Amino acid sequence: MTQYESQISLRYDDPENYSGRNPPDWEARRKTVYRRDDWTCQNCGRKSGPHAGDDGERLHAHHIVAHADGGLNRLSNLETLCDPCHQNSHEHDIFGDDWISDGPKVYTIGSVRASLRGVLAALIMSVWIGLFVRLIAYGEGTQLDSLEDEAVWIGIPTVMVLVFLLLKPRFATMVLGLGAAGLTVLMVQGFGLGPELLVLAVIVWPPVLIGIWAIWRGHLQGIR
Repeated sequence: MTQYESQISLRYDDPENYSGRNPPDWEARRKTVYRRDDWTCQNCGRKSGPHAGDDGERLHAHHIVAHADGGLNRLSNLETLCDPCHQNSHEHDIFGDDWISDGPKVYTIGSVRASLRGVLAALIMSVWIGLFVRLIAYGEGTQLDSLEDEAVWIGIPTVMVLVFLLLKPRFATMVLGLGAAGLTVLMVQGFGLGPELLVLAVIVWPPVLIGIWAIWRGHLQGIR
């Protein structure tokens, strides 16, 4: 068993076991296929990899039976094709706006480019931030309103943050991270390493950590 074969998980043979176009171990799968096929296009015979160096054709791992037709990610259903042959094997332009390269951890579901887990993560982050904004307002002396009014006060920033996260998840998470880091520094300067710092960390850092997890796992990519 090669280095890359040992990184392949059989559970990802079935596209139902992960979200998006490519499985998390796609990088290992495609490199295993290239090695098995001797870095040679199985349609025209063009060679790449160690045969051609930088002058070779770019290779792709192509599904012999497409996902749409029930094809799996098993190595037996994958073959090496060069750029031109891969394009010729499809009726649509695979190198257009919807093309996703063979790299790992690339996911896309629908037009929002986010899996259901990503949308759920963004929703949790947004509600958390909406509640935090309202908590700040309470701290500034704002009185509690009726249940309907409170829903509006919390709902407005929640919806705004949710839309922003779905559009620009990386940028939004970075902004949240910088904000959380700034508040942490101010808390350390004001109270030191005390219980107040722990309370602040529990309030401001969870949405940042959730966003980092969702982006790292490829669940939240943002609208393109």
